[in-house]
Amino acid sequence: MHKKVLVSVAWPYVNGDIHVGHLSGYLLPADIFARYHRLRGDDVLMVSGSDCHGTPITVEADKQGLTPDQVVDKYHPNDVKLFKQYGFDYNLYTKTTTATHKRVTHEVFLDLLKNDFIVVDKMEQYYSPDDDAFLPDRYVEGVCPHCNAKDQRSDQCENCGRWLSDGELIDPVSKLTGNKVVLKETEHYFLDFEKLQSELRKFLDKNEGEWRNWVWKEADGWLREGLRKRAITRDMDWAIELPIDEIKKLPKEKQLNDFAGKKIYVWFEAVIGYLSAAQEWSESTGSEEKYTNDSGIVYRKTEDQSSDWKEWWLDSSSEHYYFMGQDNLVFHTLMWPGQLIGSQKGYTLPKNVFVNKFMNYEGKKFSKSRNWTIDSAKIAEKYGVDVVRYYIAANLPENKEANFTWEGFVDSVNNELVANLGNLINRTLKFFESKYNGEISLSDYEIDSNLQKEIDAAYRQAALLIEKGEIVNGLESIMKLARQGNKFFDENEIWQVIKTDKEKADQIMMDLLNLIINLATLMRPYLPFAATELHKMIVGDETDVQVDTDIWQSRYAQEFSLKSEVKILFQKLDREKVLEEREN
Repeated sequence: MHKKVLVSVAWPYVNGDIHVGHLSGYLLPADIFARYHRLRGDDVLMVSGSDCHGTPITVEADKQGLTPDQVVDKYHPNDVKLFKQYGFDYNLYTKTTTATHKRVTHEVFLDLLKNDFIVVDKMEQYYSPDDDAFLPDRYVEGVCPHCNAKDQRSDQCENCGRWLSDGELIDPVSKLTGNKVVLKETEHYFLDFEKLQSELRKFLDKNEGEWRNWVWKEADGWLREGLRKRAITRDMDWAIELPIDEIKKLPKEKQLNDFAGKKIYVWFEAVIGYLSAAQEWSESTGSEEKYTNDSGIVYRKTEDQSSDWKEWWLDSSSEHYYFMGQDNLVFHTLMWPGQLIGSQKGYTLPKNVFVNKFMNYEGKKFSKSRNWTIDSAKIAEKYGVDVVRYYIAANLPENKEANFTWEGFVDSVNNELVANLGNLINRTLKFFESKYNGEISLSDYEIDSNLQKEIDAAYRQAALLIEKGEIVNGLESIMKLARQGNKFFDENEIWQVIKTDKEKADQIMMDLLNLIINLATLMRPYLPFAATELHKMIVGDETDVQVDTDIWQSRYAQEFSLKSEVKILFQKLDREKVLEEREN
């Protein structure tokens, strides 16, 4: 029986191009996980979109002399194009500027306000006397009081990850002018996390031992320290407005004295995108033509999928998985679950929150501003999408920071992907093509029992690991099977046996062909384009995923025929040329 699986992928700020750090942080692991569950016959809904609001967008707009919506229009289509290039298999990739997202954000806000989890309170906020205006967080910089890191924004230190309240930053200045800012009292809405503390404690305790240890411990540390009220409105222009008409129908104590300039804070509304995107997808079912390539939205639905978002969000048997980088840990392990609990609508809570640490570039953090980055589109164009997917998947920063190096890239591709997996596939198919003319049939064929055990074990092991979010080890279990296949090829010496014992050679040939066609299935979550090519060469079109049909299991055929000319799936890279990338 299939499961309803929601794969929730972090919403990238649409203020610049996606680099390799983003691919490793959340995009690729989420896609691998979703592809695997579709192969199991689960009803998978994979959603995300561009995070379009807040100061990251306005800062970029100021830099480029554009309006915020022009920044969105510039970068969102680029991201969609990149995701299609890498084969990321979203059901819906949308934006936080849609009418649906605004509506659902208002619904969640009003639920929390009515349930007394949102309260009115006063705070001191940074104010620029020069501009006669309150400044959003990213327009104020100073020294972190906890770790003394310089040039940190006023809401959170990127160096130590600590939240900062207005007034904590040392020597705060306006990022726009460099002039000092002052604190001035203002009224806002706050999410009262203290009231949610006990429910969040139950939620976290339930997941101890299920989440990655370091992720659970960090969330536990936040909770033990005690969650405070956190402002969910700000004085800003580029944000979702409050549902003022609905608020004014509520008792006076739930209303601000002055709504002028008050908008919904981006940290509060962006995570609601997981819920709003599911609803948008559900509402749009059957209207795929609405989402043309020109719309800049990815839309996908299979005929056998349910069309009702409630089956994912209001059914306790559904399973929700979240993917993001470590800078989003607290928002997804505590904040978003708190919003869902406080809504009191019975929304499904996260089953697992797969947080990755950072992938650095040649030992330093990726930085577009310092021109220390890798263009995700160009590296895929130059070396191949699956080659890049392979190297990143083999080096994901699941429990510790990882490091992208050009030396590691070329050695991993040449010594593992090409010399192991590619070699087994190529030598098997070339031998089949040259010695069998691409045709074989054995009516009484049964696969070698030891090889069968290894294939079956690879399916089981990879499944267990991928389901636990251990994407790196899941790939290693598949590569281990390929190594066992090369060993089987060498030990059985089919090139010698065929000269003296055709019947035995036929058995070996069938064993090798059945091995690589099972490897083609195992490859599908990780290397989808190569898996499709391999299927085309030896089977024809690969089996489409279908709800309630489990493709993730061994299959053994009694006849094979080449459907097309044998192609090399993975080309060996020129080591010297690749290493020149470091100088560029």
